[in-house]
Amino acid sequence: MDTPLGLGERGSAIWQAMATTDIPRNALVLEAARTADRLDELDNIIQGKGVLNLMQFRLDFPSGDDEPYIVEVKFAAPLAEARQQATALAGILSKLAPADTKAAPQAAPSNLPSNVSPLQRLMQQQKA
Repeated sequence: MDTPLGLGERGSAIWQAMATTDIPRNALVLEAARTADRLDELDNIIQGKGVLNLMQFRLDFPSGDDEPYIVEVKFAAPLAEARQQATALAGILSKLAPADTKAAPQAAPSNLPSNVSPLQRLMQQQKA
C-alpha cells in the first residue's frame, strides 16, 4: 500500500507497519502516523532544533489620547502540546492493537534497552 504524502520518517514507518485494506482502520493508522510525526517536530522544538513562533505579540491602540497602549504577550507551550499529542497517539494505537496483544506484553528485542518506547521498537522491527 502506498504511503500517504506528507508523512515523515516515523509516520511512514507506522503506516507501512499497520496499514491494511480496511479503510476505517487506515484512517486511524494515518492519524497515528501524523501524530507521531508531530511528536518528532515538537521534540525538535523542545531540544532547540525546530522552528516555532514561541511568542505572540498583540498591540491594542488606544481609542483616545488619554488611554494607554495595551501590549499582550502569549507564550506557546510545546511541552504541554507534546504531552497531549503523546496521549492522543497512545489512545489511537490502543484502538488499533488486536485484543489478544493487550493481554500479553511483547518482549523487548534483545538488542534494545528496556526503556525504549513502543514506537522505537516498531521502527527497529521495520529495519530488521
